[in-house]
Amino acid sequence: MTRTGLFGGTFNPPHIGHISVADKAVESLGLDRLIIMPTGTPPHKELSDGTPDADARLEMTRLAAGDVPSAEVSDMEIRREGRSYTADTVSAILADSPDTELWLIVGDDMFFSIEHWYDSRRLLSSVSLAVFARSDSMDRILAHAEKLRAAGANVRVVEKEVVEISSTEIRSVLPKRGGREYLSDPVYSYIIRNRLYNALPDIDWLREKALALLKPSRVAHVLGTEKTAAALALRWGADEADARTAALLHDCTKRLNADEQLNFDSLRDTMQTNPVPEKLFHAITGAELAQREFGVSDEIRGAIRWHTSGKPGMTVLEKIIYLADLVEPNRTFPAAERIRGVCFEDLDAAMRDALEFSVESVKERNLPLDETTVRALEYYRGITK
Repeated sequence: MTRTGLFGGTFNPPHIGHISVADKAVESLGLDRLIIMPTGTPPHKELSDGTPDADARLEMTRLAAGDVPSAEVSDMEIRREGRSYTADTVSAILADSPDTELWLIVGDDMFFSIEHWYDSRRLLSSVSLAVFARSDSMDRILAHAEKLRAAGANVRVVEKEVVEISSTEIRSVLPKRGGREYLSDPVYSYIIRNRLYNALPDIDWLREKALALLKPSRVAHVLGTEKTAAALALRWGADEADARTAALLHDCTKRLNADEQLNFDSLRDTMQTNPVPEKLFHAITGAELAQREFGVSDEIRGAIRWHTSGKPGMTVLEKIIYLADLVEPNRTFPAAERIRGVCFEDLDAAMRDALEFSVESVKERNLPLDETTVRALEYYRGITK
């Protein structure tokens, strides 16, 4: 006879507390198999506003459970129409595996209400209960366990280490760039990539991910651009975290060759309607990659897209990233040092000077001149003296 654990929940999102329970269950119960099962429509509570769809919660749970031994993630309850009742799930599992000794894994909050669950008598006669209890609630848990045992239930109490966090708390801090420490990296990356819970990336996490995309020789430049962009954002009233994000990702596809970049939809579309010089490829593909992999806003995507060519009528953030890329501290040529000072005095004048330098540099090297850059220079000459 195999010993199977059933661990259900909304997993909205699945966090390190859930995984610690899963690991402990396999170890303490001697499980041959652990079924982790996200609920579809839970009977005991309403899902919060902004909850990702069932498929997203299922995928996050799969990512979270990847390192749990003997674990598998089931979509049984998610695929079931209507409310998901544990008694029905247990019946389905036992019908499929009649030789299984099934342990239902619950937390102390669910444990106290289990007698009021749908068809609880059938449920408790079909499974053994493993309740994972905090030490500060142990007396109440033990008393309730004795009550259930007297009624014929098989109950085992397992003390767990307290993880002082809940999914509700994590959801509340994700839009404030918090919560990363309570989520596995695959889950956190999925949340950021898909912009779930209105999450914004932790800047330290983003910096690590962004630098990993670069050739080592480009790291100092990107860090210098980040530092300069943050200073310019503070000077000109832009969002500092947005400026750091755009700066960290502005060269994220720079290490790819031209053929690799031409695999990006955004560049192929651009080349069909408005061919651009190869030196601008990474701005277009970097903007696409930043939005696809890091869920950046349209404003940040725009700042990355135009950081090399410029364009007429740029936003404050777009100007900041264009200029930070040119004048960051590792740029030591005379024009960069001169324009660096102008950046903190007059942003549009700095754009004019920077674009003039760019156009002259391209002409001197007999390289193709981008028409958008030419129009941008005309624009900033027109609004500055």
